Amino acid sequence: MNKRIRKHVFAGGLALGMISAGVAMAQDVTIRWALHPGAEADAVVNYFAPKYEEETGVRVIGEILPGNTLRDQMSIEAIGGTGRWDMGYHSPGWFGSFVDHVIDLTPLIEKYGFDINAYPELVINSHMKSNARPGEIIAVPTTPAAPMLIVRRDWFEHPDEQAAFEAEFGRDLRVPETWAELREVAGFFTREAGETLAGETLDRSVYGWADALGSGAGITRSFIVMLYSTGISGWDEDFTPDIDHPIVIEAAEYFVDLAQNTAPREAQNWSFLEGLQMFRDGRLATATMWPQGVGTVEDPEGSAAGNTGYSPLPLWEGNIAGYTQGTPFLGGGGVFVFDTPNAEEAFKFLNWMLQENEIEWGVQSEQFSTRAHFASEELRNLRPYYPDFLPAYEQVLESVFIRQGIPEWGSVMWNGTTNFITDIYSGDLTPQQAQDRWVRDMTSTFQRAGYIE
Repeated sequence: MNKRIRKHVFAGGLALGMISAGVAMAQDVTIRWALHPGAEADAVVNYFAPKYEEETGVRVIGEILPGNTLRDQMSIEAIGGTGRWDMGYHSPGWFGSFVDHVIDLTPLIEKYGFDINAYPELVINSHMKSNARPGEIIAVPTTPAAPMLIVRRDWFEHPDEQAAFEAEFGRDLRVPETWAELREVAGFFTREAGETLAGETLDRSVYGWADALGSGAGITRSFIVMLYSTGISGWDEDFTPDIDHPIVIEAAEYFVDLAQNTAPREAQNWSFLEGLQMFRDGRLATATMWPQGVGTVEDPEGSAAGNTGYSPLPLWEGNIAGYTQGTPFLGGGGVFVFDTPNAEEAFKFLNWMLQENEIEWGVQSEQFSTRAHFASEELRNLRPYYPDFLPAYEQVLESVFIRQGIPEWGSVMWNGTTNFITDIYSGDLTPQQAQDRWVRDMTSTFQRAGYIE
C-alpha cells in the first residue's frame, strides 16, 4: 500500500471519526478483531468490549481463532480484501504476510496522544516497528512475552539438599546463573520414585528441568530460546548467515543432553505450556516458563504455589554478543489495524483499552509490558506471587532478541531451527550435517529473495 493510498485512508478515517462522534452514529459502528487464544483474548471479549460498548455505543466483536490457523486465516482474508476484520493479531515473525494490508498508526497515535514511550525500547522496536515499513508504527503491543526460569525455591533452600549438593559439586546450591550451572542442578534433582527429596520419600519420579519438546513448535521454541542466548542472530546486516558458528553446535549438543537426561519423556508430547502442570504438582525442580503460565504454576491446589522462585534465563558463558543474562527472543504479540473504513474507530478503542485503562488491562489480561504495569502497587498486590514474579519478568524484558522483520524469517529461522534441532535430537543427522544444511538452505533463500547474489 503506497503513501498516497495510506493518506487517502487516513483522511477517510478522519471523516468517519467526525461523523460518528454522536452517540446515535456510534451505535452503528461495529469493530471486528481477530484474536489469538489466551487470557488477553478473554479479557477483550468478556470485559473490555462490553464496557466500551456501554460507554460509547461502539460494538467490538472479538473472534478468538485457533492459534495454529490464525495466521493463515487472517492472511487469506487480508489478501482477498474481504474486510472481515478491522484488527488482527500481530506477531512480529508474521508481519511479512500483512505488510501491505495494515495502516500506519503514526497519525492516529499523534492525534489521540498514544504514548509509545510507555513501553520499553526493545518492545517498541520489536512489536511496533518493522524494517518492512521503515519510519512507521505498524502495531501496538498487547502481549509481548519472553520466557524465564522458574525453580522450586523450597527444595533449593532445604538444608539436606544444600548439604548434598555442596558435597557433590563443591559449591552452594543456588538458582542457576549459567546454563552450565543449570545442567548440574537439573541432574542433581532428577530422582526416581523411592528416593528422598527435601526430607520426603518420593512416590513418583521427579525431573530436574523441562520445557516443551513436542515435534514442530514445541522443540523449536524451546531450543531457539537457548540459541539466541548464545549471541547468534541468524544472519548479519549483509545477510551472511552466522549459524555456521561453532557455538550453534555447542548449544545443540547441550540442549539434547539436558532434554534427554533431565526432562520427563512426556515433554516430547508438549507444544507449549503443558509441562507447567508437572511443575505445579511437584514433579519438576526447574522449568522454562513463558509468563502466560504463571497462573498454572501458582495454582493454590498445587505444591508449587508460594514455593516458586523466578529469574531471567541463565547466561550462556562465552556468548558472542556480550550478553550478561539469558537473552531469548521476544515473542507474544500485539494488534495491527487493517485498512478498513473502521480503522480510526478501531484505534480509538485500542487507545481507550491500552492507555486510558492501562492498569485495568494488566488486571484483566494478566499481561504486563509497560513501565506503569511494573511500577503499579495495585498490580503487585493483585496476586500473592506478583511481588516476586513482576520484578523478575521486568528484568527478563531488559535483554531480549528482536526478530528481524523480513518475510522470510519464518522460513529461514523458525523452520530452519525446527529442522536443525529435530534431526539432531532424533539422531537422523550429526550436528555438523544439520548445521551445514541449515546454512545452505538459508543462503539459497536469501539468494532467491534478492538479498544476496
